[in-house]
Amino acid sequence: MKQHVITVTLAMTLALPAAAEEQHGTLVIAGGALSSATMDVYETFVNSVDSDEVRIGIVPAATGSINKNFIQLQEIFSQLGVSKNHVVLLPLAVKDDKKTKDTDESTWVANGNDTQLANDVKKLNAIWFVGGDQTLITKVLLNKDGTDTEVLGSIREVFHNGGVIGGTSAGAAIMSETMIAGGNSTGALFEGFKQDYTSMDEQEYGPVVTRKGVNFFTYGTIDQHFDRKARLGRLIVSLLEQADSQSGYGVDEGTAMVVKNDIATVVGQGGVTVVDVSSAKHAHNQYPLKASNIRLSYLQPGDEYNLSSYVYKSRPKSYKTVGHEYFDVPSASVSGIMSSNRNLDEFIGFNLLDNKSATQAVSWALDGKNQGVRLTFSQDEKTQGYWSQDITADVYSFEHLKLSIEPISVQFND
Repeated sequence: MKQHVITVTLAMTLALPAAAEEQHGTLVIAGGALSSATMDVYETFVNSVDSDEVRIGIVPAATGSINKNFIQLQEIFSQLGVSKNHVVLLPLAVKDDKKTKDTDESTWVANGNDTQLANDVKKLNAIWFVGGDQTLITKVLLNKDGTDTEVLGSIREVFHNGGVIGGTSAGAAIMSETMIAGGNSTGALFEGFKQDYTSMDEQEYGPVVTRKGVNFFTYGTIDQHFDRKARLGRLIVSLLEQADSQSGYGVDEGTAMVVKNDIATVVGQGGVTVVDVSSAKHAHNQYPLKASNIRLSYLQPGDEYNLSSYVYKSRPKSYKTVGHEYFDVPSASVSGIMSSNRNLDEFIGFNLLDNKSATQAVSWALDGKNQGVRLTFSQDEKTQGYWSQDITADVYSFEHLKLSIEPISVQFND
């Protein structure tokens, strides 16, 4: 049995950002792949509305399956006690929904500056952004010069007045100032950036593409689908080279980061990875990436994190692991589906921070040719891990983990 229940808060060492814009509402930033098993994300969204009468506007701009998504959300929120008449579709879209024969939704592309719609939005107290392609959302809500449309201005007013802004997948990606629009970790680590992508398929691989987001979340850069799509590499590269902040927040699938009054909490099945590059060293615009002194933390449901002071508070009944390690086994290198503990929290918890035999844990990324990068995770006096148990499942979180990335040569022999 673990000992030493954590009852104190521990400060993070991120560099303080520029003063965050005054905020009064709540953000529910979901990492995608929400399902019937993660209804607590939607429930948190509804319960965050400080009113007896919840009025939700659905922004479908990211998708071409507009009617399907709207009906699904209307039913979900109805199950949570919201009248279907109070869940309204906002006519903001770029693509036509081919299954609605009487409406061409692509004609809604200019509605961001529709004054009547902007006035209608002000009557709402919650806004939900559907997933899909995040650049389609910003195409509707930002003018060509990057300024707010009238409707986006009204959404900000809803938020400023205490309303709730939520979104999943693409609807999460838009929320920071720097919006990661495409690419994967391998493309980022080996090639850096490219200007654009030409299809949704191409959006999923290759170098990183960034765009201007809408900046509801003013504390750093958001990424989503973080665990399944292994996006740690692309978030690190984005922060090192193109982001307006040195802090990044990667939200796992089936999970939401909930932000209220500078405090971030986690709801759902996964966690949130916090990336700090404020003290990182790297060769500017040189790839494969070589970088050191990147710091990582991982938040689980029940943890709290102050986004302004960078103070981490662990969940109730969690226990320190560093200095009280449970395991004493060799730490294996992790590289793919034949490796155990592939998720970041399990990889670090089981292999390193709760393992007295290990001083570091190593993973690899290969470009399929003759290049690779080695990712070395290590700990120092600032690093701490936390363990708790959910019935019989081990749950790990950590803070101040060190990460270095270095190029290596790889030779494949038949």
